[in-house]
Amino acid sequence: MRIAIAPNAFRGSLTAQRAVECIAEGLRRSRLENLDLLAMPLADGGDGTLDTIIDGLGGERIAVTVKNPLGQPVEATYGWLKGETTAVIEMARASGVELIPRAARNPMITTSWGTGELIRAAVEHGAQRIYIGMGGSATVEGGAGCLQALGVRLLDDNGQDIPTGGAGLAQLAHIEVAPAEKLLGKTQIVLLSDVTNPLIGERGAARIFGPQKGADPAMVEQLDANLSRFADVIRREVGREVVDLAGSGAAGGFGAGIVGCLGAELSPGGATIIKLLGYDRQLPSVDLIVTGEGKLDAQTVGGKAVQSIAEVARQFNVPVVALAGMLDADPDTLHAIGISAAWSIVPRVCTLDEAITHAGEWLTNAAQHLGNVLALGLS
Repeated sequence: MRIAIAPNAFRGSLTAQRAVECIAEGLRRSRLENLDLLAMPLADGGDGTLDTIIDGLGGERIAVTVKNPLGQPVEATYGWLKGETTAVIEMARASGVELIPRAARNPMITTSWGTGELIRAAVEHGAQRIYIGMGGSATVEGGAGCLQALGVRLLDDNGQDIPTGGAGLAQLAHIEVAPAEKLLGKTQIVLLSDVTNPLIGERGAARIFGPQKGADPAMVEQLDANLSRFADVIRREVGREVVDLAGSGAAGGFGAGIVGCLGAELSPGGATIIKLLGYDRQLPSVDLIVTGEGKLDAQTVGGKAVQSIAEVARQFNVPVVALAGMLDADPDTLHAIGISAAWSIVPRVCTLDEAITHAGEWLTNAAQHLGNVLALGLS
């Protein structure tokens, strides 16, 4: 039986590669015979994007000292694909919410400046294409800091540079993109998004993601208004419409700012990475796909890696089974996106810390149970 093992990372506990190893071990312990296992670790622009692409295609990691979301120095890495002029950046490594203490998280002041420094470093290294995974950011400032680090002038009515952070956008009146265009030249930027949220409104960057990054209700309202202002100035001075662009609300509106000011391409992360790694070419010969992630819920069906692999599998009539730390989606919803069956790997009532601690063990056991069930059907 040929099985593709294609999980996303189990956030906070297992990388996608480690999840592959656990599932493979469980299947080998089971009663299934004549196994042919294919490793297909997934990512969708969030946690593990850089490692999944670099490990899958071969490359190196280059360290750069940049500013973290509070403007403090931090060492971040970007990936460089072997034999190509292609770089891979994971926004969270420079501008991630996990880089700062919970008590210091404040999207009115946090900035994506460090991500801009990573882009600059990649361009100076010779990059002609840059993939940027946007998951896990600490910011709700439309990528303003990143743009400023690349030379874009974000100016107030007096022609002065606005402050960094989400609050600074309230003063924005003019945009000058020419310095950044000169720096980037013909470099193509591809933004990998794991969500489809628009920039503003009830499903926008501020209201959906702001509270996760430290915003209180008053901040949420101000940030939403500031992002709306940003979009208005982009429309007037750069000539691009970004408000309703699917995924423009990703990473606190980072997608909107980089598309609007630099003409970047906004791409669904899961589907793009699957194609980049060539998984789609291997699936026609597969009998079953085992996927999974930390939590299967409404966000899973909004563009995440698990949904992406299920959609590709459907094209070839390959059944998909999912294993998850938490299962919060009903069978009909999962079936609609191509997942035939799903189980939680958690064997008993426990705390989140316990689930994280035992994730590898429990995923292995769940995969063994799955293998035993599959063996019943083959006996």
